[in-house]
Amino acid sequence: MSEIKFPYMRAEVIAALRSLADPVHQRSRWGVVEEGVNYYDDLDLNVHILYDDTQVLPDPESAVPNLLYDSEVSALLAVNAVLGQMIQQLGDQPDSEYLADSRWPAVVEAAIEALSIMETNDGIESG
Repeated sequence: MSEIKFPYMRAEVIAALRSLADPVHQRSRWGVVEEGVNYYDDLDLNVHILYDDTQVLPDPESAVPNLLYDSEVSALLAVNAVLGQMIQQLGDQPDSEYLADSRWPAVVEAAIEALSIMETNDGIESG
């Protein structure tokens, strides 16, 4: 495998996928602001990481080899296929609207698969 040129940005992609892959985390942490806690997460943040900051979506092929390996492209295309369509249709709705949508489980499953492949490629055991 070729070397990833921007491992820090790749770590951001993995963190975003980890958030999208965990419904318990989504329900318990997304949108929660706690005084004295330097942590925040929500759908908007993860969408910005994937589509704007790293630009691995909607065209993950363009992120090879800077952030992704070739073997990860199809899994990220699957994430975009479901999440991208929801973003186009729901737009700037609250996270709760996305989580309640009948397509959301497909986003979670696609994120789980993409995360698993990326972690395997990085030598990280999925848990």
